[in-house]
Amino acid sequence: MSFEDRKRSGDLIGYTIIVLVTLVCILIAYFFFSNEIKKIKIDPITFCPKDKKENFGKTVALLDLTDPLNKAQKEFFLKEIEELKDQIPKNYSLIIYTLDEDLDLDKSIKISMCNPGTVKDIKSAYDKISINPNEIKKKWEEGFSKQISDEVNNIIVKENSQNTSPVMEMFQLIALKEFKGFKAKDNKIIILSDMLQNTSEMSMYQDGLVSYPKFSKTENFLRLKTSLNYNVSVEIFLIQRDGFRKMQNSSNFYNFWGQYFMMGNEAKDDFVIKKVSG
Repeated sequence: MSFEDRKRSGDLIGYTIIVLVTLVCILIAYFFFSNEIKKIKIDPITFCPKDKKENFGKTVALLDLTDPLNKAQKEFFLKEIEELKDQIPKNYSLIIYTLDEDLDLDKSIKISMCNPGTVKDIKSAYDKISINPNEIKKKWEEGFSKQISDEVNNIIVKENSQNTSPVMEMFQLIALKEFKGFKAKDNKIIILSDMLQNTSEMSMYQDGLVSYPKFSKTENFLRLKTSLNYNVSVEIFLIQRDGFRKMQNSSNFYNFWGQYFMMGNEAKDDFVIKKVSG
């Protein structure tokens, strides 16, 4: 074989090696990029997916603390919130509002966070949200609980209760803001309240309980009727108040709210009432 033939053969082998190395690099880069692009971009503050189109569900809690909780009710509530937090799946959100007589959602929203998942999940986030994933996990597990406890304590120590308790109005605003057009599955609205609607249009404190058929024919009902999506359930934690326990424990009281949420708001049969101890 002549020198030129050997050179030509060597060049061919060299070119082949270069092409193969290039292809391998392209495949590795494609594999890395395709995996990275599949990772969920996480907000560094809320730990929630940045892409609003991600179909992760949410749980929204409305806390009616317009009147103080007694010690047993407070402990019951804090335990329930802790259990609720532990049940939130990865990337699902937990949003907490307090009932506000001014109906100001910006003022009444207290917490909006998502479960960031395991430390391994946090480490593999597309956007690095912390140099120490363990701190992120700790913030969700411990910091969240402290925020809730502090918020409840801050409200309980206030001397002045609110003058009105617009439970229906707050429910309507939250349902519209959080769930109108929201297509993710496994969503829930939780209301911790005595469910004693108290506004100028309807006051269970002053006028007692009206029947649901009668209420459904009023202008007030037409104004407050809110259609929930099929994918939202409603759960009530009923705080019993001294002086109103007889009414709150009556079948008429349960029927009123059951019909309001199941019929008036199309929540179907995904509705339950649980009594708060105390």
